[in-house]
Amino acid sequence: MQFAEIISKLVNTKFESDLSVGRILHIPHRSNLTTQTKTEGVANTIVFEAITQTNQDITVSTYQYSAVLLNAVVQAQSAYNDRQALANAMGYSLMRGIEVNLSALFASFSQIVGTLGASIDLALLLRAWQYLADGGFASDASWILSPAMASDIFSTDKLTSKDFVTTPAIERAQLPSILSFPAYVSNLLTSPATGQREAALLHRTAVILIRQVEPTPKTAYLMRYNADGLLMFDLYASAEAEQPAEAPGSESLSDTGAVLIRGA
Repeated sequence: MQFAEIISKLVNTKFESDLSVGRILHIPHRSNLTTQTKTEGVANTIVFEAITQTNQDITVSTYQYSAVLLNAVVQAQSAYNDRQALANAMGYSLMRGIEVNLSALFASFSQIVGTLGASIDLALLLRAWQYLADGGFASDASWILSPAMASDIFSTDKLTSKDFVTTPAIERAQLPSILSFPAYVSNLLTSPATGQREAALLHRTAVILIRQVEPTPKTAYLMRYNADGLLMFDLYASAEAEQPAEAPGSESLSDTGAVLIRGA
């Protein structure tokens, strides 16, 4: 059994091309500028605004690998393509590692709704949506929910019933868009305890993923084992983005583009 890749497709990967060499990426904070009033007259000169801007420094240091031996006897006697099967398994292992590390970032979000182990409802979803709306994030955000949370959505009439929507989601067993944002189910969310999950409403810019080395395969024949050593590795960094607040004239950092959703 393998779970689907969800979270890594919904985060910010645009900085990957900026780190062709080195291991630390410096992402400058960009604060908004103030509007100033000009008084008529040549003596009243323009005042140039100066904001002290800092960087978010992200170090690429997560180095993960998956390795396995493919025995020569097994290769000779097997009716299956074991090499390809093992390559697929190693690729899944690395993808899973990225998904798990990304989901672990949700716990650091400062905006929180819900209770661990409890069901979610429309009021909770509305509050999460408002957090993003208050921050000015009206598009390119996604709900990342657990299977139990998806079940709660299917039982919420205003989101799934034919009395409120054209095509009932419950009939297709597919989550509808919730308050204009698409919804996805991930089986790889952090579980603080049995029956508890940490999900998220996430704007794409709120989490950064930098894959400096994509999953890369290596093969070597190992005589002492009479087997091929198969290796696949990657090198990446994941981090919650430091986002300057909308208020102009100062560097005040926030995380208004993300909401932690606690539930089952």
